[in-house]
Amino acid sequence: MKLDDLCEAFEALQFPGVEEQAHPERASVLGARSAVAAAIVDDEFLLDCMSWELLRLEDDRLGKGLIPFFTNPDLGIRCAFGYWPPGGTPGPHEHTAWTITGVCRNQLEVLTYDRAESYRRRELIPKNNFPAPAGKVGFIYEPCIHAPRNPSGDWSLSLHVTSPRDGEPLADHDEPLPGLAAFKSRFSPIEEVHAYTRVLVARHRHQYVHQLVRILGSMAVPGAERLLMQCFGIASSATRRLIDQMMRGALIKDAPAPPWLLTRTDKALVLSHRCKDGMVALDAETENGLVEELVISNEAMEAIAFVARESIFEVRALPGNLSREEQTAIAEMLEETGLFTRVPR
Repeated sequence: MKLDDLCEAFEALQFPGVEEQAHPERASVLGARSAVAAAIVDDEFLLDCMSWELLRLEDDRLGKGLIPFFTNPDLGIRCAFGYWPPGGTPGPHEHTAWTITGVCRNQLEVLTYDRAESYRRRELIPKNNFPAPAGKVGFIYEPCIHAPRNPSGDWSLSLHVTSPRDGEPLADHDEPLPGLAAFKSRFSPIEEVHAYTRVLVARHRHQYVHQLVRILGSMAVPGAERLLMQCFGIASSATRRLIDQMMRGALIKDAPAPPWLLTRTDKALVLSHRCKDGMVALDAETENGLVEELVISNEAMEAIAFVARESIFEVRALPGNLSREEQTAIAEMLEETGLFTRVPR
C-alpha cells in the first residue's frame, strides 16, 4: 500500500473538495479511519510516508503546528507525523473538525474532556482515558478537547490525517477556555524569527531523523536502505554512526577523517559561557532570556569560551588540553543541541 492508495480511498468516500466549505458525513470519516488503520500496519505505506517526510525535513521549513509532509491538492486533507518523546504531550487542546490519528510505533494514551461541561463550568472536566498501542487508530468528528501523551520511556510515532477546516474557530462559545494549550493542528509558516528558533528547528530535525532511522533499521521492505542513505545526508554525527552500523560500515568505515567544520546554525545567535559549581556552562540567548544548553567539566573551559565567540571552527582547533575524542564529544553535543551545524564537505 502507498500514500496514493490512501488518497484514492478518501476520494472514493466522497470527502468534500478543498474549495467546499463543508464537512464530510460521519460514515465517510469512519470509512477513512478503517483505511488509515489498514495503512499504518503496512511498512510499505509507512516507508512511502517517510520518504515524503524526509523531503520536508530537508526543506527546513519554519512554522507552527503539525507540519504536513503531504497535502492532497484536491481535498486539502493533510498528513503529518507526530514525534513523541518519553512523557511528551501538547497538553489539552481543541479540534474543531474531523481528524484521524494512528499510532505507528510504540504507544500513546489519550485523555478526553467533556467539552460542553468544560465550557459551561469554565474549567477542564476530564471524561475518558484511552490507551493507544501501536496500530490503534482513533478519530474525531464533532469538536473535541483532548490531551494525547506518551506514557512510556521510549519515543512514539503517530500519523495525523486532518481536515483542512480543523482549527477554524467555532461560534458556539464566545471566550476561549482557560487551560487549553496553544496547539495548532494547522501549519502556519513564519518568516521573521529569532535566531534561537532556528536552533530549535535544527534540534528537532536531528531528533526526528534519529527516530526515523531507528524505524527504518527494523524494516525488511525494499527501499528502506535507500531512505537510510537519504537520512545520512541530514543526520547528526551520532545518527550517522548508527546508520553506518546498520549498513555494516559501508559508509564511513574506510573513509579518511577530513577536517570537521561546525558553523553556528544562525549567524545572529548569541552565546555566552560561565562557571557553575566547578563546571562550565554554555548559554544561548532566546526571546525569553538566556537558556542553559550544556554543562560540562571546567577542564573544557577554554573550548567552551572558544565556542561562545566563534561562529565557525574546525573541531580539532578546539583549545585546551583535550584529546581528539574529547574534542569530538564536545562537537557532537553542540551539533545535537542545534546550536551548530556540520558544514557539508
